[in-house]
Amino acid sequence: MNTYNYIKFQVLIAAVMMFFSTASSSIAQTDTTSHPVSLNGHKFVINSTLGSPFTNTTFKNILGAGQTINLQIPAIVINGRTLLQLQGEIVYTNLAFEYQQQIRDWLAFYGELKVVGRLGTETGTLISQGVNLVTGYNLGWKFKVLETKKLRLSTNLNIAKSSYTTFDLPAFIKGIIDSGKVTPGNKLVGYTPLLRGGVGVHAAYAFDETFGAIAKLFVDYGESVKRGENDLFNYNYGLAFDADLYPKHNVPLGFLLGFYHASLPTFREQTSRDPNELLFQLNYTGKKYLNIGAEVNYRWYLPEKFDEYINFLTFNLHTSIYF
Repeated sequence: MNTYNYIKFQVLIAAVMMFFSTASSSIAQTDTTSHPVSLNGHKFVINSTLGSPFTNTTFKNILGAGQTINLQIPAIVINGRTLLQLQGEIVYTNLAFEYQQQIRDWLAFYGELKVVGRLGTETGTLISQGVNLVTGYNLGWKFKVLETKKLRLSTNLNIAKSSYTTFDLPAFIKGIIDSGKVTPGNKLVGYTPLLRGGVGVHAAYAFDETFGAIAKLFVDYGESVKRGENDLFNYNYGLAFDADLYPKHNVPLGFLLGFYHASLPTFREQTSRDPNELLFQLNYTGKKYLNIGAEVNYRWYLPEKFDEYINFLTFNLHTSIYF
């Protein structure tokens, strides 16, 4: 995408966001019903990683970036010979749009488009970790299972179609050494389509007007990014507690603190420890139909060939408009 088209794209996104924001603000000024994502008088802080059990019509945008912290890269060793000892960090980028349409009070349909990137900041990480890009979409149905004054429980059925593009120089060099030449099957840049389907459960509980909690459990099954492997199961789960200061203290701020665990990282890697993630979020809660949050996530996991854990921070701007 050239600079001119990129600028036009950014202007278009800004115009769409301004339109939805203006529309939601005008609705909020005249509407006196309860908040679309609330129970027991408590407005939940919705986190992009954990999602929510609510079936209301929603437009969501996520824009984020992150970087590793003091990354220790193992030396490149091929056939017992150490070729390079490398240094550098890894940068992550994240862009996603989601629209959820309420069909009934108990039923909603949603679709998400996402682009996730990973690349090294220096030659060392570019060589050892390559450049990775994931593009794809999710489609699914969300069903309300149970709702009381304080509790809401829902389940969702999801289909995910993704495309993984990877640049793997060490594997390419090893293939040349093993075969003595460049073969058609030994590619520097790989492209892998991926189709998976799964089922999830979301729960939200409001202790009172100020405090609440959201939990998630999701299991999916389908193709592996590593061709030649059998289809496999993945799972993830998480729990977070939030607080909204607006009802009792008239301060339009919300906070969230949580934990998230996944069986595999976003980018398919051989791991000896599954990824864990701490979630923190600061939200503006002054508008009923508008959710704006700054998410800070700290993640750590141990790849199979690493001696040290990979630790990194990500920052997301999460905007949701409820209709």
